Amino acid sequence: MASLKTNNNQNVRHLITIGIFNALIISIFMLLGFTIGLIPVILIFMPVILAIPGGIIFMLMLAKAPLRGVFVISGALLGLVLFNMAPAGVFGLSIFVGGVLGEIAFGFIGQEKFIAKVTGFAFYMLGFAVGESFPLTFMKEAYIAQEATKGTEQLAILQQCLALMNPAMLAVICLLTVIMACVSSLWGRRLLRTHFEKAGIV
Repeated sequence: MASLKTNNNQNVRHLITIGIFNALIISIFMLLGFTIGLIPVILIFMPVILAIPGGIIFMLMLAKAPLRGVFVISGALLGLVLFNMAPAGVFGLSIFVGGVLGEIAFGFIGQEKFIAKVTGFAFYMLGFAVGESFPLTFMKEAYIAQEATKGTEQLAILQQCLALMNPAMLAVICLLTVIMACVSSLWGRRLLRTHFEKAGIV
């Protein structure tokens, strides 16, 4: 009984930790999206850019809260926040699917292995990349109709993004996002070893 109570308390602490880190991730993603993301060329490559802070935060979160379901929870939270950012909720749904695939890979490879963490985060960010780029490539008219009600400035930015997007660009963005997710995960592990562990954070 005491062991069960201890496990339950630990799971609750892990869930709170995951919530805190996801709030940080969402805040950073939104901040960058509404600042440098106002530049069309930067906006379409936003998944690549966001993978940098995302990988570092994820590696710390996984070290602090090694709980099953972390990628699903993260995908659901960010997906919910960004659900209406693209037509038909494609953005949010894609992020959630990326989180589910990340969770499957995380569990299948082995949660204790670093490659499992990297693969899980790569799937999570791939879901983000597809969710942003797919509507810009294949749902142009629906995107214009959605954004037309938000003002001429937002519509002008969107139209420039649409002009830049095509299937080849979508593939490039997805590939670069996965690569950057892997690189940033390595940076995150290095920071864990050189700074956070010494400071007693993990």
